[in-house]
Amino acid sequence: MASGDDNDGKTPGTSPPDSDLDARRRALESRLEAIERERSGGAAPDGRAAQAPSGLVKLFRFSADFVSGVLAGALIGWLLDRFAGTRPWGLIVFLLLGFATGIYNLVKSAQRANREG
Repeated sequence: MASGDDNDGKTPGTSPPDSDLDARRRALESRLEAIERERSGGAAPDGRAAQAPSGLVKLFRFSADFVSGVLAGALIGWLLDRFAGTRPWGLIVFLLLGFATGIYNLVKSAQRANREG
């Protein structure tokens, strides 16, 4: 009883035997492999098939793509006007470029969604 070799792992502050740890590790690895197989197969871990994004999610994605292009163009134009003193032409030109970029991003997102759906 002087050595800790005969410990069954049930007393507080001690670790379970190595064979128990190996068994638990193998069980965990097999569960993780099963989950990874399900995910790579297009199914969720609970067995349901992966769902396509809803229409509202697509709408928000499309609007974010468009608005981000316009805002980026407006910000670049405003900064150019502020530091170069070209008011209001930098804002006008880059706002139009941002609008065109937003339309381009919107078309690319719609094509991507069309391919996925």
